[in-house]
Amino acid sequence: MARRRIILALLITIAMGIGGAARAEFTPPPDYTAHYDLRKGPLTLGEAKLSFNRTDDSRYAYRMHTYPVGIASVFYGGEIHELSEGRITKSGFRPDHYVYHRTGDSHAKHAELHFDWSKGRVRNEVGDHPWSMKIPPGTLDRVVSPLQLMHDLSELHGRDSLTYRIADGGKLKTYHISVTGHEDVDTPAGRFDTVEVIRRSADGERVTRLWCAPALHYLAVKVEHSDEDDGTFDLVLTDLDGMSVPKSARRAGRAKPNLGRR
Repeated sequence: MARRRIILALLITIAMGIGGAARAEFTPPPDYTAHYDLRKGPLTLGEAKLSFNRTDDSRYAYRMHTYPVGIASVFYGGEIHELSEGRITKSGFRPDHYVYHRTGDSHAKHAELHFDWSKGRVRNEVGDHPWSMKIPPGTLDRVVSPLQLMHDLSELHGRDSLTYRIADGGKLKTYHISVTGHEDVDTPAGRFDTVEVIRRSADGERVTRLWCAPALHYLAVKVEHSDEDDGTFDLVLTDLDGMSVPKSARRAGRAKPNLGRR
C-alpha cells in the first residue's frame, strides 16, 4: 500500500543515532501536535497526526494516527493508531512500550512491543506469532524515531551522517542517513529554512528525503518518498499546535547547525 508506505517513511527510515561522546542533558521540544497531508501530485490521499507529550519530567508519550481521505478512502478504509511510551534520557528517547493498532479493513491487526533494558531484549506480542530478540543500547521503535531525529540534528557536532537501529517485524534493522545541506521549503504551515536528510535503499530503488526545520526543533516539515514501483509521494506539514514559531524564523538563513563546513 503506497499510502501507508510513504507515511511510515517518516518513521521507519529515521531512528536513534548511536556512538559519540556523552552529551549534556538536553531539553525536549514542547508538547505539540503536527498535522500532515499525504499527496501524490495534486491529489491528497491521506492525513497523519503526530502528537508529543511529556507525561512527567523524565517520560514521554508519542502518538501517530494515519487515515485515508478523499478518493483514497474508497479503496483503503483502514486507520492506524500507534503509540510509543518511554523515558527521556540525556541522549534522547528510550522506548519502553510500543502499540500498533489497525482497524476498519481486512488488514486489522494489534501488536505490542515491550522493551526490557535490564536484559537487553524486546518482546513482541502479536496474535499467534510472538517473538523476542536481543537489542543493543539505543534501539528504537519506529514511531518515536522522528523525535530522536530532532534531537540528533541539534547535536550533529560536525557530522554529516548518522546510523540508526530500529526493532521492527522481529528484526533489528539498520539505516544510514546522510545530512546533505539546507533548503527553503514552502508548506501550508509556512515557509521554513530546513536541513535536508536523505536515505537510499541498498538497491537504489527507493529514496526518502526529509526537510527538518531548525525553527521547529528540527521537526520534519516535508517528506518525499520515491519508489520505482509507486512513483513519488509527498508528506507535507499543514498545521502545528504547541510550538511558537516567530515570523522571522520562516525566512531563509535562520539557525543553521554545524554540518562540518570548512
